Amino acid sequence: MVWLATLSAGLREKTESLIIDHYGDSVSFLFKKMALQPEIKSMAEKNARLRFMLNQIYVWEIFQKDSLVGLAYLDNVKGKSQPITYAVFYDPNGNIVDSHIIKYREPIGGEVANRYWLKQFLGKSTNSDYQVGKNIDGISGATISVNAVTRGIHRSTFVIDFLLNKHDE
Repeated sequence: MVWLATLSAGLREKTESLIIDHYGDSVSFLFKKMALQPEIKSMAEKNARLRFMLNQIYVWEIFQKDSLVGLAYLDNVKGKSQPITYAVFYDPNGNIVDSHIIKYREPIGGEVANRYWLKQFLGKSTNSDYQVGKNIDGISGATISVNAVTRGIHRSTFVIDFLLNKHDE
């Protein structure tokens, strides 16, 4: 129930502001609250080794005129004891073009919100390696947050890939 309360606490507005910052103010977007279908939920959880906190996600389809230019994905992962709300922006091919920590609630580990650290996800997709310590830098004192955000972003790539391929049918 934390998630429902926090979405109304400015998370949608912050995400939409970041969409405009990234894509420019000439884009339009369509916000969708989506129930996770069991097949995609199971597949994404298995591949990213991370369970969803809820059975729903939030997605924005981003358009330039009538063309889809990207998708934004908003979800939570569990930090040590509190949810970490994050957004990931994707191009129409399912590659990450930006990522943000929308709300960090833990007393330590907030370094995962650092733009420099988040840049290492640029260009990644479902086929990328998300191994902390190998392809993803760790952060001293933020091990739980690093692993949670990394797995959450990885998990989101499977959902986005599913949604993009579903649009092609």
